[in-house]
Amino acid sequence: MRVLLLFVLLSFNIFAQETTKSRKAAKIFRDAKRAISVKDYGAAKLYLQKALAIDDRFVEAWILLGDVNVGLGDKKSGIEAYRKSIPIAPRFSFPMYYRLATAEHSLGYYSEALQHIRKYLSFKKVSETYRKRANSLKKSCEFSIAAMKSPVTFNPESLGDNINTDADEYLPALSADGSTLIFTRSKKDQGFRNEDFYLSVYDAEDWSVAKNLGEPINTLQNEGAQCITADGKTLYFTACSRPDSYGRCDLYSSNFVGGYWTEPVNLGDRINTESWESQPAISSDGRQLFFVSNRLGGVGKKDIWVSYKNAKGNWTQAKNLGKDINTIKDDVSPFLHWDNQTLYFSSKGYLGMGGFDVFLSRLNELGQWGTVKNIGFPINSPADENSLIVAKDGRTAYFASSHFQEDREDLDLYTFELPIDRRAREVAYIQGTVTDAKSKRAIEAEIELVDLNSNRSYKSIRSDSGGDFMLCLPSEAEYALTVMKKNYLFYSENIKMNREGTILVKNYTLQPIEVGEQVRLDNIFFELNSFDLKNESAVELNKIIQFMQSNPFVVVEIGGHTDDRGSRNYNLVLSERRAQSVKRALEQRGVSSERIQTRGYGMDEPLNSNTSEKDRAENRRTELKIIAIE
Repeated sequence: MRVLLLFVLLSFNIFAQETTKSRKAAKIFRDAKRAISVKDYGAAKLYLQKALAIDDRFVEAWILLGDVNVGLGDKKSGIEAYRKSIPIAPRFSFPMYYRLATAEHSLGYYSEALQHIRKYLSFKKVSETYRKRANSLKKSCEFSIAAMKSPVTFNPESLGDNINTDADEYLPALSADGSTLIFTRSKKDQGFRNEDFYLSVYDAEDWSVAKNLGEPINTLQNEGAQCITADGKTLYFTACSRPDSYGRCDLYSSNFVGGYWTEPVNLGDRINTESWESQPAISSDGRQLFFVSNRLGGVGKKDIWVSYKNAKGNWTQAKNLGKDINTIKDDVSPFLHWDNQTLYFSSKGYLGMGGFDVFLSRLNELGQWGTVKNIGFPINSPADENSLIVAKDGRTAYFASSHFQEDREDLDLYTFELPIDRRAREVAYIQGTVTDAKSKRAIEAEIELVDLNSNRSYKSIRSDSGGDFMLCLPSEAEYALTVMKKNYLFYSENIKMNREGTILVKNYTLQPIEVGEQVRLDNIFFELNSFDLKNESAVELNKIIQFMQSNPFVVVEIGGHTDDRGSRNYNLVLSERRAQSVKRALEQRGVSSERIQTRGYGMDEPLNSNTSEKDRAENRRTELKIIAIE
């Protein structure tokens, strides 16, 4: 406000004589300018009103009153004052049209703003810098008018009294299963505003009464802008002015272990700098951390950055997302949906309704961010919209707003359904535990999902110290799932997600490496009635190689099995040739032939009765058995 009003004072000082013929009004006008110079804007407003009471055709007084009102936050009164000057002297002050259009645009008066910004652009004295800004405002007006003619469906619902209070609630974060909600609440305490985290659990009917997350995460300082991992067990958040901070605000993490949150840990200098870091967003596999920073080296003022977790579990040096996402203005509030390919964020740099609008971009098969899209009016409005997150179903959004309350202006949390073409891909999730088959103790094991269509690793995670894990993945797809740990026989499974939003509970037990232990190779595939390996088998072959390399002391048998269709001799030959095909493929990839034996079992060792197609499919299998430890 101070910069605006001082600029206006300077511009008015170029006029040697005021337009009013009243000396008294002119004197009061000069009193108003002196009041502005000492930052007494309330007194300035009173002086200007007195001057206009004497001469209501005093052009400078109307314009300066408009500036003061806008600067004080009363944009409607500012617009009214600006407009009063136009019939008196339409060409008196061309900068006024820019300020008028800006104020109108900020309140959603798009048609009026378009009219006045066009008027501003008609003046030849407009500088190139302001002409560029005015053209940007003009495009936003045109976009907004068109968007209002084609509104999207928007029916926000409050999360209820167990979440929302007369304090500000904002920045929601949701676990993948939708059961845990963590948000920031800001309220005044002894005259000071303090931000803390609160947690609520969904009990199938409603959200529980939100409770303060407590120590060691919440402190007497401010904590805010958080996200949680898919399993709800790791919290990433922003904290400011802590003793171990690299700058004013840094990113921290805390783990939920044994019913308690651990002492927060600074994420280190590969993520945090002397600048401001905030608003973290974690990917569903826990290996990509998006956040906002105003550090040097970005595209604009506040940019979205990303760091990747390497094989050792350490965060790599953060990288700017680049011009595919970031603009020369502020880009904030990233949220990567659980599908790992749809990014929602807020920006002032793309064409929108004004202020911060919410946008989305989708990652393509080449790993590039696609066209940025505005999610539409009236979700986006002339005010600021940010901090939007989306549940695993891809359509249920959560956000904070103060627009929908008649009796108060604080921020509350709401939910709504996104328009169909602005939704993310619905995901399923697999959760469970990994244990030692002998001791029954929990195991920290590597769990990897590979897309069988592309042979590309989709996700790789590690079960935690309690053996627990959660994997999010798109519905309607087929994956090879492998559970591995050194000195254990790996586990292999074929996962087909045939239904949207599937929830699978999978508890895996790993066998310590011992002679006689075996695993079914669910992701070895053959052509029908043939011993030719399908391309999709490459995933499983690579896992066998990885196992053999990690455990160079084992000798294995590859065993082939068939169902009961066809003669016994035919099935013995087919199963042996299939086992030999697997051995040859492994040898071609560098595994010594002396470590692999083969055997065809034909139909002699069925797993079940062969009475249905499902039974027969289970009997047609390839197995790996430990036959020696050298």
